[in-house]
Amino acid sequence: MRKIILFGLIIFFHINLFAQGTIKGKVIDKTTKEPLPFADVHLIELKRGTITKNDGTFIINKVPAGNYTIEVSYVGYKKTQKKINLKDDETVELNIELEQTAISLPGVVVTGTMYERSAFEIHQPIAVLDEDKLGLRLSDNIAKTLSYEPGINLEFNGSNVGRPVIRGLTGTRILILENGVRIGDASDLSPDHAISFEPTSVERIEVIRGPASLFYGTNSVGGAINIISEDIPKTVHDKLRGSMRLIGSSVNSSLSGSGAFDYGIKNFGFRGEFGYRKNGDTKTPIGTLNNTESENLTSSIGIAYHAKNLTTGFAFRNYQGNYGVPTEDEEHPRFKINRNKFAFKSELGFENSKIQGIELQINQTDYDHRELENGEIATHIKTRTLTSDLKLKHAKIGNLSGMLGSSFMYQNYSTTGEEKFFADANLYLASLILYEELELNRLTIQTGVRYDFARIKSKEFENAPSQVKNFSVFSTSAGFVYKLADPMNLTLSFSRGFRIPSLQELFAYGPHLGTLSFEVGNPDLKAEISNEVDLSFRWLTQRSNVDVSLFLNYINNFVYPYNTGEVDSVSGLPIYGYTSSNSVLRGFEAKFEFEPIRHLNTSILVDYVEGKKRDVDEYLPFIPPLRGIIGIEYRTSKYNFGAEIKLVSSQNKIAPDETRTPGYGIINLHFGLRLISFGLAHEINLNIENLTNKTYYDHLSRIKSFAPMPGRNVSLIYHLLF
Repeated sequence: MRKIILFGLIIFFHINLFAQGTIKGKVIDKTTKEPLPFADVHLIELKRGTITKNDGTFIINKVPAGNYTIEVSYVGYKKTQKKINLKDDETVELNIELEQTAISLPGVVVTGTMYERSAFEIHQPIAVLDEDKLGLRLSDNIAKTLSYEPGINLEFNGSNVGRPVIRGLTGTRILILENGVRIGDASDLSPDHAISFEPTSVERIEVIRGPASLFYGTNSVGGAINIISEDIPKTVHDKLRGSMRLIGSSVNSSLSGSGAFDYGIKNFGFRGEFGYRKNGDTKTPIGTLNNTESENLTSSIGIAYHAKNLTTGFAFRNYQGNYGVPTEDEEHPRFKINRNKFAFKSELGFENSKIQGIELQINQTDYDHRELENGEIATHIKTRTLTSDLKLKHAKIGNLSGMLGSSFMYQNYSTTGEEKFFADANLYLASLILYEELELNRLTIQTGVRYDFARIKSKEFENAPSQVKNFSVFSTSAGFVYKLADPMNLTLSFSRGFRIPSLQELFAYGPHLGTLSFEVGNPDLKAEISNEVDLSFRWLTQRSNVDVSLFLNYINNFVYPYNTGEVDSVSGLPIYGYTSSNSVLRGFEAKFEFEPIRHLNTSILVDYVEGKKRDVDEYLPFIPPLRGIIGIEYRTSKYNFGAEIKLVSSQNKIAPDETRTPGYGIINLHFGLRLISFGLAHEINLNIENLTNKTYYDHLSRIKSFAPMPGRNVSLIYHLLF
């Protein structure tokens, strides 16, 4: 064994000392031939990276001989890759030209797919917010940041609290992920629970519109939102690199600051991050929303080791929040939340092997949630979530590639306090997944099957005995991507997803002040089953982008609360029970972008969804109405400015307990500037939302009965990169 170790060390030092070369080059604008400073340059196979200097040049030293892919990206330009062959002691020089575009080109996505690939090549509709869009949309919460994307709306409950609505579904039907893993908080359980992630920590966000159970299991019948950050360093940088961001907003006197720093030593990458946000009460055109001030703090630290066929990393992230929600009466409930996440990820690649790669993720999330009334804890929720995911990717067999995967989740949920209203429980979930892709000339078939077994063990609560509930479900997905011509394709997909009823729906018994009702659970509820069909047309060129999707989603055992007509004698709240029926949601999303002249981008977005119960002639609640967003923007590599009009129709197709909501229109403006000085990159964005300070009410607002949406907001975002 000693001889083997010694031999391996000799080979290692030989490779690192003698078989190394250099890659250097210059990145310029294809049209103007001007250098592009602070462009990202990545050596994909070795996970190494650098940025260009003020004159657009870069250099990567000590690169072992071999075949590599150099990827270069720059805000407002089309990402490009170049293949190179590097020999021993050789220096390869590259001249890389990037082409500027005002069109939103779909970047590489990692959500809902086995490999990194363009959203243009995936059968399910996917929305992407990259660095460019985040500069325009960055807000106080994740849901608001996403609310201008096709098929995605905001369920508003004050500036701090908002839940995303995808194709008419929200709550426990939308799965929120952090780097591909469940976020592990309580934001999906109630409209007064905030998402425990600071938007300034986001690198990009990817959203699957439609069932995502094949890859992510339960609670994704409506879609999945993957918040991507770089907690575990993805690249080893050759020098200290970082960024700092300052944001101020007028509508709630918000001020936030954040910073991130990366550094590399040989094959090790290190990353640290911090962020702080504080805001006051939100202003509306007719007054102030009391109890909407908030304060939060976030931090993370990560380390990773990268080699040619091996990546291993650890990370820790903490989020602390203190916020309130608006109420119609004089009560001012406050919420204090704390989330700790420990993450481990390892990827191992093989060459000339039947197994192409192995990926393992292990995560632990501890979440603490306290609801306070008059300074006293009324409800204290604590959860611990443990997850593990294993993927084995097999080598390509002819035109067939795929993977076999398994996952396990354990969640402990406990609640104390006077306002506890459902039983504590443990959740166990085990899954197996098989996914394959077949390429046949112009046609790509993407299909898979997943089996999930779930067990919920509840404890005694309010005279109800402990119970054990088992759920066994198959999920499937099959999609066809057909390339009609080089810039356009047609996709057809079928997805079958599922959702296990929440603990609240199964075991509730007591007053829930978040919904102002006395809730009674139903332990006989079955798993929701979603069957959705999507048909999409996509056309992408350097000067145009068209993406149109039609969808039809049949959901069996759709769980919803209903008013029993009785009133609890102690709390005085109406008693709501839980039942289920079959439902259907249908609609479309369409986005058109066109560059009529160089640097000028025009865009139109239209989306619509209708939701009804199939057993009775009733509409589903909280369904967004028809919406249109028209925008125009002038963009160069150094500055941009634009305007958009958001038009929302009235919602008259309402559930029995809902009220009609009139339509509205608001105007937004934005200005952006990017400049280089003192060897630093500066990005400045000025955004104005609701320019005319219009008073309007949104159908998805939880407070529309007593307050309108926020008034004019002027936000300034300063981003420093070095």
